[in-house]
Amino acid sequence: MRGRSVVVALAALYVAQGIPFGFATEYLPVVLRESGASYTAIAALFWLQLPWQLKMVWASVADRPSVRPHTRRAILAMQLALTVTVACFAIAPLKNALGLWLALTFLSALFASTQDVFVDAFAVRVLRPDERGFGNTAQVAGYRLGMLVGGAALLLLVGVLGERVTLLACAAAVGAASLGAFFGAEEALPSPRKGGPRSEQARGGGAGDPGESAALGGWALVRHMLGGDARRVVLVALTFKLGLHMAVSLLKPMAVDYGWSKQQIGAAMVSVGSASALAGAAAGGAVHRFLREKRALASALVLQALVCAPLVVVDRMHAPIGVTTAALAIEHFGSGLGTTVLFAALMTATRPANAGLQYTILTSLNAFALGIGGLLGGICADLVGKQATFALATVVCLLPGSLIIRWDQAAAASRA
Repeated sequence: MRGRSVVVALAALYVAQGIPFGFATEYLPVVLRESGASYTAIAALFWLQLPWQLKMVWASVADRPSVRPHTRRAILAMQLALTVTVACFAIAPLKNALGLWLALTFLSALFASTQDVFVDAFAVRVLRPDERGFGNTAQVAGYRLGMLVGGAALLLLVGVLGERVTLLACAAAVGAASLGAFFGAEEALPSPRKGGPRSEQARGGGAGDPGESAALGGWALVRHMLGGDARRVVLVALTFKLGLHMAVSLLKPMAVDYGWSKQQIGAAMVSVGSASALAGAAAGGAVHRFLREKRALASALVLQALVCAPLVVVDRMHAPIGVTTAALAIEHFGSGLGTTVLFAALMTATRPANAGLQYTILTSLNAFALGIGGLLGGICADLVGKQATFALATVVCLLPGSLIIRWDQAAAASRA
């Protein structure tokens, strides 16, 4: 039951993080375009999400011995700030308060990304090895579900309930996630006075625990991560999903090339894609739990390669809707499974004393690699065509296999 409480708490917190991100990436571009904003201005919204890229700058705060006993309070403070910020969008419509909306979008990203640092650090310290798979199912699926609430659901409901009511409902959803995490599963996030059966001290993650290595400074941690077998973990974080995202970056442009409408693309991505990704995240948790971690990583790599290979045939068939939608569903399933397994493995490779900073660095490297994969996919498609790029992506998916042969040793060295 205690393990279930942790997963429930994590899922609620990650849903709360996903809601403002879905709002910023799905809803806000639509209402800006309706108000006459240029494509350049809409693209510039990326800069409002900069806290997600910069969070490693302040991630070490979560590792300070003076802060760690107050992790529960810090997460609650971020949750409350996020709830109030989302509610403030309802103060005035965008056309009358553009500056306010942009400022609130930035603040939402700041509070959500900071909360993410504390929640990830907590998860690294308290999840047992057999719980990390489903713990990361909660992360991947919860965040995606939050994005759906803040994006697609908001777009659908605003015409029925009105913008102000719908925005307040989103804020209520963030607040409800706080209640679920801190009252429905209180033992999962113990207060510093209570401790409790799953407290960091009880699980070997408390500040000053004699079984835990001392925290390293920022540059010392980087040197540790790049030394010996530990550097394999960094390379896995960088390359694990590189091939898949070389292929994924071409799916929407390919659909446009073969005459798909915006509505068809959106329906396939939101309905089929999201459902498949959630299923993949759940499967990833099971794969990580019931296979040894190294086998789970290897299985995810093979699945990602199998996802990319059929896309050669899809392109040769000129992307018929039925076949392409099926391929898209498989791709989202493989991506959800791979992300869950990878993030669980990265938790295993993270030092409890540096959980906030080290895990943030590793997941940020993965996010950076996704952008590189998309760029490489686009360049290759321009040079040699989509079919050759899909074939190349299939091969690239398998290359990290050479790095996970010694995964257990690499993870132990990274965590030491």
